[in-house]
Amino acid sequence: MLMPRWIWMSPIENKDRALKKGERTMSSVHEGHRTRLKKQFSEHGGQGLNDIQFLEMLLYYAIPRRDTNELAHALLERYGSIRGVLDAPAGDLVTVPGIGDNAAHFLETIREALKRYITSPNKETNYIFSSSDAGKYFVPILRYETTEKVFLMCLNGRGAIISCGEVASGTLSTVNVSIRKIVDIAMRCHCTSVVLAHNHPAGFALPSMEDRAFTHELQHALGLMDIKLKDHIIVADGDYVSFAQSGYLLI
Repeated sequence: MLMPRWIWMSPIENKDRALKKGERTMSSVHEGHRTRLKKQFSEHGGQGLNDIQFLEMLLYYAIPRRDTNELAHALLERYGSIRGVLDAPAGDLVTVPGIGDNAAHFLETIREALKRYITSPNKETNYIFSSSDAGKYFVPILRYETTEKVFLMCLNGRGAIISCGEVASGTLSTVNVSIRKIVDIAMRCHCTSVVLAHNHPAGFALPSMEDRAFTHELQHALGLMDIKLKDHIIVADGDYVSFAQSGYLLI
């Protein structure tokens, strides 16, 4: 006859066992929550999640073994929006409790990926035939920037985009860029024309006297290399002004 076997456990062993069971239970809860969020995103896309849920899900991939809901709340409370979170430098992100170097680097990588996605030519934006084409191309790139940035787009003889990228970054109201640098980039691209673009985050999409003077100097320098300045686009608050359309370029 088999008799039940009684095993005596000390209070400390009982406590440890209870803690481990609690950890497993919490882990299961978090995993179930993550699975539900991922399923919701798969079925309904980004519209199925609010900003907290979306940021929480994004952080899963950088912090796989921790509940990221509180971190998402903390980040949005500090930076105000997902854009604010992605714009924050890594050195500042790591001051948020729970955000380590890995998570900060991950968020920086997401920001860089978004920039490259926006500026990468595709079949719909592969050609720039008019000032309207250039304006529509640069508005989504520059409208939300919080400091002045300068972009240069190089085009071949058919108007196809060879390259497009940031060439200078400044402060809220000023940016310094070298004419020689722009000419060098254009020559290395073997382009026939370029479009310059920059933003006015603190003002209107109207060229200042400095903007006009710089544009005329650049137009002259490019002309010496037989490269045409096709346009200069200024972006502010979702709107843009074209130097070519406004008659600001030298004839």
